[in-house]
Amino acid sequence: MALMAMLTMGWDLPAWAADGSWVVKFPRQTVVVSQRPMESEPIQPLTAMNGAEIARVRWTFRTSVSAPGLKLWLCQGDRCQRLTRNRGETQHFSGRDAAAPFRLRFQWSPDSHHGTRLVISDAQLIVDYRQ
Repeated sequence: MALMAMLTMGWDLPAWAADGSWVVKFPRQTVVVSQRPMESEPIQPLTAMNGAEIARVRWTFRTSVSAPGLKLWLCQGDRCQRLTRNRGETQHFSGRDAAAPFRLRFQWSPDSHHGTRLVISDAQLIVDYRQ
């Protein structure tokens, strides 16, 4: 109802309003100890976006063990957003091409390893876009 009132009165839509969304799951990632960040394979929508721009990006993931030393970023091209929680949202990618691929970048340094294997699973990305 409020959205209809905003449209009929000529108000701008909120920054998070979107024409659509695409959802994708990242493959399970085993993180190895490394001095350098590593990246996942690129993930992108399965359908053409016809010039759509990103409005908002949401993510969720799980780790197999508590990993306070894990550094994790969501990247699109050369633009990255550090993920400090396993669930969240950002407008950091707003205005960028909604069809461009995303990657997870991760690093688990030797000083935080403690001999434990780390797996990132159930990672999901939701990209809200506008035409």
